[in-house]
Amino acid sequence: MFRRLESVLHSEIKSLGHPRAALLGFAAGVLAYNVLALLKRVIAQAHEAMHPEFDVSTFHLTVEINSGYEAMAFALPPEHLPQVGALQLSQLMERLLRLATRLKPRQLTTSKCAPNPKVPKGFVDGALASSHVATARVIKAGRATP
Repeated sequence: MFRRLESVLHSEIKSLGHPRAALLGFAAGVLAYNVLALLKRVIAQAHEAMHPEFDVSTFHLTVEINSGYEAMAFALPPEHLPQVGALQLSQLMERLLRLATRLKPRQLTTSKCAPNPKVPKGFVDGALASSHVATARVIKAGRATP
């Protein structure tokens, strides 16, 4: 969990030398992972009817969040941001599902690598594979006799 968060969100804080600061960093990491896991599950649930094999990429999801959040935070004053504190849990989930259906699954899916092709092993004759040539004999044969 923390390796994935660190690699995707670049969450390593090098200046955490105080134990309380490290505990705060740990708690923030757990909270961030829980939010990310919730968003991945909501997006997968919103698109599983049409795309049953849909697997949300953590990397692509965080890129999408980072690119959209900065523009929204810059353009909208805080009073225009959606207020979710007064919503019931079921209302919040319905709202998240509605928003998740607007996302394009192709942009958030994991990249599947094709399996590596099986390369047949080459056959070498046993006598050739077990033959040995001494370096001293090669050097001696290469010298011209005086």
